[in-house]
Amino acid sequence: MRKVGVALIGLGGWGGSWSLPAIANSRNLELVTWFDADQQVIERYRGQIQVPPAGSFQEVLENPAVEGVILVVPNHVHAQLAIEAAGWGKHVWVEKPIANTLAEADTMIQACEDAGVVLQVGHSLRRSPVIRLAKKMIEDGKIGDLVMLEGHQSHRGGWTLTPEMWRWYNDKCPGGPLNVLGTHQIDAMHYIAGPSAEVTSIMTKKFREYEPDEITAVIIRFKSDVLGCVSSTYVSPNKVFMSIYGTTGWLEVDFVRGRLTHFDIDSKPEDVPVGSLDALADEFREFGECVLTGRRPETGGAEGRAAVAVLEGAIQSARTGKAVQV
Repeated sequence: MRKVGVALIGLGGWGGSWSLPAIANSRNLELVTWFDADQQVIERYRGQIQVPPAGSFQEVLENPAVEGVILVVPNHVHAQLAIEAAGWGKHVWVEKPIANTLAEADTMIQACEDAGVVLQVGHSLRRSPVIRLAKKMIEDGKIGDLVMLEGHQSHRGGWTLTPEMWRWYNDKCPGGPLNVLGTHQIDAMHYIAGPSAEVTSIMTKKFREYEPDEITAVIIRFKSDVLGCVSSTYVSPNKVFMSIYGTTGWLEVDFVRGRLTHFDIDSKPEDVPVGSLDALADEFREFGECVLTGRRPETGGAEGRAAVAVLEGAIQSARTGKAVQV
């Protein structure tokens, strides 16, 4: 199988430390150029990457060797860059959330559909072996009928934010930790419980002066009448966790440690063996396959849009104090 030529856009955050090795490990992508809007980031990586950087995003788009772009850039520019890339016939992989608003997401989806290019959204949490195995156990009836999900995703990134950073501002990062962290849990819950119907939330601030709230709690009612609770903070140590409750048992999913524990009807615990996987490389591998074969990615525009619908509804609910139909 030939490799798909891609450009990595955005190396200042985890784009450089995580995306570069994941592209290599995908086995069907080839990095042909790269670009970052920060010249200091370019100089940092210039000697570490064998292929030269582009001088601008426009230069990336004009490069005929670039078949797809991998966008690891601030959320508020996802739509702009994705639409430009689609206009040049480039396939698009974009980090979650697909965009900050449904309006932006819809514009991106339409642009990629009109251009006939792949649009894949980087919802990697559902690819973790622990959640893949948990879903299979649910389907096999190991916990009876699904009742409720509780997910938590936090880290202490809020303590390092300064006014020079895009996450400092509501218009660039609405919802704060729910936007950049809790969105992972929302998509994973859609993977487990199906589409959402209604959302209620509370968001608050306690420690920092940046604009978005730093502590968020969201309740989702899914169309299946399963309930989901998603909590996120920007001021607590790293935790990525989900508990999945059924009528005859429950599952404890520790994403950080890669551990899955099954509790039976008497709450007797049993550790379940779990394999390992580079989820980001697996996403990139699927992106390459979709470009080569024309098939649809697991987390395309519709899945990305579904997560943003919950995000947007949660922000509205926190503002109005009312439940919002998704």
